[in-house]
Amino acid sequence: MCIMTDGHKKAQCKFCFHFFAVGSNTTLKNHISHPHCEVLKAQQNQNPEAGQTTMGRDGQVFMYNPDYLREQFAGLVIQRGLPFNHFDNEQTTRVFQNTMQPRYTHVSRSTLKRDAMKLWVAAKQATIDGFANLNTMVNLTTDIWSAPHNLPGSYMCVTAHWIEPSSWQMMKRVISFEEFSSEHTGKNLKYMLEKVFVVYGLKDKILSITLDNASNNTSAMNKLRLKYNPPMGGRFYHSRCVAHIINLVVQAGLKVPIVNQMKEAFKQMLKDVFKSGEKNRRRYIKICHDAEKPCYSPNWDIETRWNSTFEMFESGLKQQITLSHFHDILVSKNGRRFKKFPDEYWGRIEMLNPLLAVFQNATVVLSGVYYPTSPLVLQQIFFISCKLSDLELEGGVLSSMVKPIKRKLRKYFENMPPIITCAAALNPCFNVSGVDYLIENISRDLEFADDGFATRSVDYFHESFQGLYNMYYTKYGSHQTQSTTAEGSSSQKSRDPLSRMVHGLTQHKQKKARGDPIMSSEYEQYIKTDFVRGLQPKDYESYDVLGFWKTKENQFPVLSRMALDILSVQASSVASESAFSTSGRILSIRRTRLTAESLEMCMCLKDHLDAHERRQHTTPLELPLDVEEGVFNDEVQMNEATQLTDQEIALDASSDGSFEEPPRDYMLSSGAEDDETQDGAGGSMSHRHGQYTYY
Repeated sequence: MCIMTDGHKKAQCKFCFHFFAVGSNTTLKNHISHPHCEVLKAQQNQNPEAGQTTMGRDGQVFMYNPDYLREQFAGLVIQRGLPFNHFDNEQTTRVFQNTMQPRYTHVSRSTLKRDAMKLWVAAKQATIDGFANLNTMVNLTTDIWSAPHNLPGSYMCVTAHWIEPSSWQMMKRVISFEEFSSEHTGKNLKYMLEKVFVVYGLKDKILSITLDNASNNTSAMNKLRLKYNPPMGGRFYHSRCVAHIINLVVQAGLKVPIVNQMKEAFKQMLKDVFKSGEKNRRRYIKICHDAEKPCYSPNWDIETRWNSTFEMFESGLKQQITLSHFHDILVSKNGRRFKKFPDEYWGRIEMLNPLLAVFQNATVVLSGVYYPTSPLVLQQIFFISCKLSDLELEGGVLSSMVKPIKRKLRKYFENMPPIITCAAALNPCFNVSGVDYLIENISRDLEFADDGFATRSVDYFHESFQGLYNMYYTKYGSHQTQSTTAEGSSSQKSRDPLSRMVHGLTQHKQKKARGDPIMSSEYEQYIKTDFVRGLQPKDYESYDVLGFWKTKENQFPVLSRMALDILSVQASSVASESAFSTSGRILSIRRTRLTAESLEMCMCLKDHLDAHERRQHTTPLELPLDVEEGVFNDEVQMNEATQLTDQEIALDASSDGSFEEPPRDYMLSSGAEDDETQDGAGGSMSHRHGQYTYY
């Protein structure tokens, strides 16, 4: 409101300062909202979707845009796994209108679903266009998942992995989560994968596909290999999931009678404490609280959940004193119902768990998203074989499980896959000579009966690596000879005198050791140079392989192209397994009416949105097991758990509780997980580590 010089009152637009009559509310409203205001017109020309402006929290001009708000709602619902009717509520609408934005309008379930589908269509097209312009190979993982809650049908998940050439960052996308209604044969699996190839234009851009060990997968890969003729005769085309292999190896050792007997006795003790009645459970909580000891909900051992035995023993060892004490009380009160857990078993578990920890660590390391996992496989096999040899030399009760584990490892690695040896050779921590060393030591520790195994494996590795280099040299190579000395002299210009001297001495020693200061090719330069001299052992596992190749792109143009393609091959199919974990929560008991198209949209769009925030290695969806364990322990430590009085405990000492079986997580698909599996439905392992629970 302004008072003019003549005393009349006028209304003024705060944007263009145009004057209006005081009573012209409609005129002023139209001036702003249509708008007729020249300032607002200019703002809308810069941002056509902008609405009325206010001051934002950061001091900038904020314009309410209902279309943008709905887009953000759609992203929130997808990323958090919320139902589409999350905002379809009259009370929610009133709260938003009364407290935040009067112009907010009701967002229905159908509208939100439609907005999410638009986001996915745009994201899918962006991915297709990105692959078309990508000058590198793409590697895939895939697996099949059966829907929970007695719902019919199965789904096949396909994830794509590549290294972005400009930034040398690992990239991952869930590109397909399609219903697989037909029989799970190799022929049908091939057909499903071909559909993905065609949609995303990947027919000539795939170097390797990682699958589990079901024989129908092998059949499908053989058919695809014949049709598409991948590089090097397809020897890199089919990568077996190492995490599945590790689980099969562990299960072979745990089936040894003496170990299995100990495991079953331990499981029974946990059932007695946690599943024999609510009162017993509450009594155990009170004992833990009074003793100021931690109390963890048990991790139940399930054969198809990776590393579950290790986690069961690990959580049990953390509360060994209280578990033993309370279980002894149960046995003393009701010996006919509860059987005593032998004390010597605790010592055996303490001996066994370090071995299981090696397998657990290998699974975790090979399940990464944002770093190369294929170069680490050979190293992890080496760690496992060393631990097995140490345990066998120590003798004792548990040494009997070493032989079946070694037998299983020999079965899977008797033909050393070239993808894991060539990828390891592209890790400068190992290089070619390091791969030779690892192969020779693994063959000795695993006791291959054939004395020529190591020699043949080394020769096959050299043939594969050299052949791959020759293929890339034909495509990307230069006929100019490169020299290591040229790079050294140029880099010395920026060094201080002391650094120059140290660098010169190092170069001189390396030249003397090699006997040839100027290599005839970049291949020879690479394999004869020690790039990690002086690197501490603790730094080997955290070495930035992608960072190394990014800095060496100019020096090794051909090998860097190899690294772009090889290093993105996945060591495991965990990327697909983690998608199943998310899908099991999206397709919950309350959302069983989701169509196959909607489920695929939810899965793929969530991964796409997470990728922009670089958080595909975590999940924002709450995991019941993790939440339960955390609350259980916090209740005890913070003295907030419901406790029994001493009188209640005395009255309850002889009472019986109903026995319950531990809850089993979704068993996603049937079929043996081994090479002997017939050409039919392939199985799917479960895996839980860190923030992932792969059902």
